[in-house]
Amino acid sequence: MPDSLPLLTVVLEEPGPLDRESATFRRLLAARLRFESQLRIVHVDETLTTKAIAALCDSLESKYVVFMRATQQLSPTYLAAMLDYLRPRNIYLAEPVVYAGAIPQNVSATKIEDAYRYARDTDIYGVVFNTGRLALALEAIGDVDRSALYLSYRLYWSIGAVKPLSVGFSVATDTKAAIGLSVESDVERLVPLIGAASTELRIYLVRYLALFLRGLRAEKATQVSLNHLRDVVRSFRLVELARFVEPLQPFEAAWIRWLGGPGPEARPFKQLTGGDSYLLFSEGEQESGDDLLLYRLTCGGDVLTIRKSYRPHDNRPGFGRAGTYDFYSRPIGPHSTMLFFDRPMQADDNAEHLYEYFTRNHPEYTEAYFALNPKSPDWSRLKDKGFKLVPIFTTDFYEKFLISDLVVSSQIYNVRYRGKSFANSRFVYLQHGIQLNDMTDWVLSKYYDVFVATGELEADYMAALAPNETVNSGLPRYEVLAREKSSSTHLLFMPTWRFNLHQVSAEGFAKSDYCRAINELITDPLLLNHLRETGRILQVKLHPNVDKRAGHFKFSEHVIQSELSYREAITSAEMVFTDYSSAVLDAAFIETPIAYYHWDAADFFQEQPYEARVDYTEDGLGPVFHKHADLVSHIVQEDYLRSNEHFAKRRERFFRGVDPANINASIVERMLSL
Repeated sequence: MPDSLPLLTVVLEEPGPLDRESATFRRLLAARLRFESQLRIVHVDETLTTKAIAALCDSLESKYVVFMRATQQLSPTYLAAMLDYLRPRNIYLAEPVVYAGAIPQNVSATKIEDAYRYARDTDIYGVVFNTGRLALALEAIGDVDRSALYLSYRLYWSIGAVKPLSVGFSVATDTKAAIGLSVESDVERLVPLIGAASTELRIYLVRYLALFLRGLRAEKATQVSLNHLRDVVRSFRLVELARFVEPLQPFEAAWIRWLGGPGPEARPFKQLTGGDSYLLFSEGEQESGDDLLLYRLTCGGDVLTIRKSYRPHDNRPGFGRAGTYDFYSRPIGPHSTMLFFDRPMQADDNAEHLYEYFTRNHPEYTEAYFALNPKSPDWSRLKDKGFKLVPIFTTDFYEKFLISDLVVSSQIYNVRYRGKSFANSRFVYLQHGIQLNDMTDWVLSKYYDVFVATGELEADYMAALAPNETVNSGLPRYEVLAREKSSSTHLLFMPTWRFNLHQVSAEGFAKSDYCRAINELITDPLLLNHLRETGRILQVKLHPNVDKRAGHFKFSEHVIQSELSYREAITSAEMVFTDYSSAVLDAAFIETPIAYYHWDAADFFQEQPYEARVDYTEDGLGPVFHKHADLVSHIVQEDYLRSNEHFAKRRERFFRGVDPANINASIVERMLSL
């Protein structure tokens, strides 16, 4: 290749306005100035597809190409190291160490082992391809989705193992692991069925398949046939690797084992006290009978029906086998070790309130522990209250987990130790809040013996997914809220976060509709004048994911960022409003007026990893406003102080079944019966 031609082209994918203040863009620009003759940057203002990449390869003059997004991150030495590595070589592929989150300072300390491989994102980003060989491969594999192009390229050229360079690249999101991926609507195969893949590639493939299946549960239809999925599983012997899938995607692990058949359609999912739950996979539009119909999916010309069933313990493979310990074999009693925890760095949530109630009312249970990070600001407070504290995720924590008869938490973590997990032991899930959105796919992916619901609407929703596990008791903290409601001293605004803004630069965040809408509201002259004249304060409780952006909001003497805990802020508020946060339901429960401000109703759920389940206009417990002027009028006119029978009836229906004085007692009764 002539010296005048660049060695490497960076294709920067950025639909919409280019964020020129992002760290990645500035780093690319600096490298372009430094390596002018060797490096080119091409901005593509649309989402890359396989066809678009094929067209790009035909037009690029550089020997190598790498694809990036401005929201992604790269080590300061990424481009220099890549160019140094590529310059004397003629290779198919060069890649960095790929992360989902922050790039560590010492990239070389990252262990490139199976755990890394299963966590590694295998999309095209950050990997340097040989442009000519990518173009040649695309003539054969041009029908695969872009998300499978890296894997298909390696399969096509039989690239079994790649040693990453000691530079980092981050895709800057781990959402795919939670919600899966979707492929283009015309894609009929995931990857080419070229055998003899290395273990490294097979681990990448089983992760990709698990993410595809997870996404398929949300999409409900694909042109990829069941036969092709079976061929992928069997050609690459992926059932052998389902153990990597199981900790985070147990639903998909069962699915992969079924695809790898032959075997029964019923796959064990979760051990329970009175029996076990199973997932049933079958071709065709099977009637559910006594089973729960979870999904009916279209796969090419095939229909796949997935159901849930509860069956006796002795149906479970290996039941009663010598050498297999049954973590349910010992009944819960005063001798039992129990573990309670909320978030690692933050208590004051449902587990803390239930623990306090339980230890006060059942002192005979002397081995009940509360897990927390010792660096948490709540550690000393709970220690002073007499909590038996154990440092969370330490050896002591895991040893107590191993001997425990029950774990109770508002958070679901993948806790596994010496063969014990929530799949085969008792776990009570308290939640942090109430499910207002359609979280079906997430709910069905988790292990729990008890799922605490609040009110008729949520309990009915959960009964269709986990009828044996659901208890309509209400959240433990609600019992405390009802007792602690104090005189009203302020208004409270609790905006939630926006998924699409999590990784944007400071400039991008400042220009976002989210930041603009909040600032227009909190600087509204009518609102500020009302606050001054009435001596009120509007406290803004930012979501934890937005706290680091607090400097972009125009707080003032009468509009301040709240430093109170959620409980303190809500129990002392005269009125609470939000955009979409379920936290305002705490206020509604204690009959504090609430309202919703939906300035981006047309776009909100398009940019979130979940769908709406509740119609706020029809079922919300307060009025819904779409314009900030209408919300300001509601506040200035003090309409929220007027009795509203309409919302009172909705509130009664929403929380039906919850006894405020017996929330904790009903949960304790259920958990001790497990």
